[in-house]
Amino acid sequence: METSSPRRVPVLLYVCTGDQDAADLLTNYCRQYATARDWDVIETVTDPDRQIPLMSRPGWTRVRKALSDNTARGVVTYSTGMIAEPTAEYEAVATLLRDRDAFLAAARPHTRDSEQPRRTPLQRERRRNIADASNEGCGSDWGMFL
Repeated sequence: METSSPRRVPVLLYVCTGDQDAADLLTNYCRQYATARDWDVIETVTDPDRQIPLMSRPGWTRVRKALSDNTARGVVTYSTGMIAEPTAEYEAVATLLRDRDAFLAAARPHTRDSEQPRRTPLQRERRRNIADASNEGCGSDWGMFL
C-alpha cells in the first residue's frame, strides 16, 4: 500500500465485476476521477462477484480495514451499484462511512437520458459495454454520492 502525501486525501479504488478487461477499464475511469480531484490513490481493490453479499467480499474487507485504521478517507467506485443496492446493504455502507468520517464517490455521473451528450456509434457501443459490465447483477443506481 502506498502512503499519501500530507495535504492530499487518500482514497481506495473499488471495482466489482467478473470481467478482467472491464475491471481494468473501470478502474482506469476511477483513477482518472480521483486524479482530477487531486486525491491520492493508495490501493486498487477488485471483487469478482456482486452476488456475494458486500460484507462477505474479500476486497470489501480490505476497504473496511483501510477505512477503520484511517489509511483511506474515501472510496471511489465506478458506480454505486458495485457497492450495494439501496434496499439491501445501503444502511450498513452509509453507517460505516459516517462512523469513519469517510466518503464514497462514483466516477460515473448520474444523468438523465435527455442530458446525455451526443456520441458516435462506436462511443455509444463502448459505453454500453462498460455500463453492462458495471451493472452486472445490479438493477438500480442510487446516485453519485452516499
